[in-house]
Amino acid sequence: MRSFLDKLLGMPIYVHLLAVCVLACLIVFFTLKKIDSYTNHNQAVVVPDVKGWQIEAATPLFEKNFLRYVIIDSTYSKDVAPGAIVELSPDANARVKKNRIVYITINAKTEKAATIPEIADFSYREAYARLKSLGFAKVDVKYVASQFRDLTIGVEYGGRMLESGARVPLTAKIILVVGDGNILVESDDSEDAQTQDIIGEDESWF
Repeated sequence: MRSFLDKLLGMPIYVHLLAVCVLACLIVFFTLKKIDSYTNHNQAVVVPDVKGWQIEAATPLFEKNFLRYVIIDSTYSKDVAPGAIVELSPDANARVKKNRIVYITINAKTEKAATIPEIADFSYREAYARLKSLGFAKVDVKYVASQFRDLTIGVEYGGRMLESGARVPLTAKIILVVGDGNILVESDDSEDAQTQDIIGEDESWF
């Protein structure tokens, strides 16, 4: 053993460098093989095209392809069956690794709705922003005769005024009713002036 080490140490420097390079290559090679084994390299599967399927019918196909799924969201469309799958991520026919999670969006069984908040006597801008933040996509504005301009009176839907707390579909067209400020209210001073004019007219008779 001693003589072998002496011979090894006695070799030229380029031999030592070559040995180090070979050892480094071996380490890299076995490391990559280990990573490939851990990440299931070259063991891709295809995401099945199950759009339009009910989740119960699609489950066996996911299991057959060694895939998992999670329902993360729902949307609503009257053109798609309630509960049907409408979106996949990764998309259908994409090649992914085994045991990959597929994120699913389904069609809701009922249309999404929100509660009309209390917005009477709010400014037009604030009331409009509150309705949009709740998810209402179609908010029109209608001005009606009122003493104060741009002050909200209420929300109209289907031809009638709604009370706060009413549930309305988010896709519905609602109307924000706002005052136009065109109604003039006589002040107490003007009423006193009219009274004085009447008294003056009465005194002229004496």
